[in-house]
Amino acid sequence: MHLAQIAVKCPRCGSKFGSRQLPVLIDLGIRNSELRQDFAGRAPQPEPYTICTCPSCGKSDWMGQFPAINEETVLSQSALAAHLQFRNAAMQIEQFTQNFYNVGTLYLYAAWCADDSKAQLQAREYRYNAIQAFRKSLQDVSCPLNERPTVEYLIGELYRRISDFAAAQAQLTDALPRLPGKLAYMARKVMRLAAEGKSELDTFETPSLNRQ
Repeated sequence: MHLAQIAVKCPRCGSKFGSRQLPVLIDLGIRNSELRQDFAGRAPQPEPYTICTCPSCGKSDWMGQFPAINEETVLSQSALAAHLQFRNAAMQIEQFTQNFYNVGTLYLYAAWCADDSKAQLQAREYRYNAIQAFRKSLQDVSCPLNERPTVEYLIGELYRRISDFAAAQAQLTDALPRLPGKLAYMARKVMRLAAEGKSELDTFETPSLNRQ
């Protein structure tokens, strides 16, 4: 994984600072049950390099929201733990835009980075917050239509991951008729895991892979 030092400008306060970014994101097509890319230890996870926090005003957001500039900089992006940057971004976006789909996605990434940092209590809190935001995104216009099945599946899986097995089964039972083939197949697997009281991550399987 190649990291590039790229100068950016804060869209809130105008401060200019250096950031660490991944110029190229590699997708191996392998996901876990939370739909996170699974590199199986072969490469570092990319999520920490998709978030940025301004060292001057504290604005946190997706790296892409900080426009690149062709200038020398003295300051560097905040060294705050990635899961805390994602949490801060989620809180700020909820306060200023109430885009709950974005908020839910940020909390989901926060949970993944907290897992990487062994911050288990925070990871559980972030998953709960992601559930609440995603549920709101289905009620307003913030969740894109093509992402609704994925969000409905994720809500059920996140309930299972925080050990609320009854809520996981209820969510997925209701969502199942609306899920396309691969998500429906995986939803049934998640429901079985919930019935067995299992909250650990699992692999994302498809019917074709299962038959091999």
